[in-house]
Amino acid sequence: MSMKWLVAFFLIALLGCNEDDISDLEIRDDPSITSLNGTWKVIAYEDYEQGELITKTEENSWNMDVIITFDDTINPPSITGKNTTNSIFGSFEYTGHRSFQTAGFASTYVSQPEWADTFAKIFEEGEQLFIINETQLKITNTSRKLTAIKLILIIY
Repeated sequence: MSMKWLVAFFLIALLGCNEDDISDLEIRDDPSITSLNGTWKVIAYEDYEQGELITKTEENSWNMDVIITFDDTINPPSITGKNTTNSIFGSFEYTGHRSFQTAGFASTYVSQPEWADTFAKIFEEGEQLFIINETQLKITNTSRKLTAIKLILIIY
């Protein structure tokens, strides 16, 4: 096989896997990662009560993203980002092993799609559990016990 074909095969395999290839929200936890730090993009929601996986569509997101940045290198640790058409801001604190609580979490809710509404409903209420690895983060709201969010790391 020529080098040209080998490179083409590698690129197809690499680029063929994307956020649309979601069968569920299961990810492998990496216990060595103890910080949420990073900029993350929501790629799916899972409604445990309905047994439904909700992925991004043009209709539910208006082709916009929910992007959130965690920064625990400052005091208090901050949350910033965008919820499709609006801003996200607030702080958080780790409350135990693989859990955190938001404090002062706020987002404007003006003219935003369902994708943004779902994020706000899950994220602003109660304690959150998380599973994390180098490229993925899963957050589950313990108060609602209904829905989880799957995010992927954005590297700028």
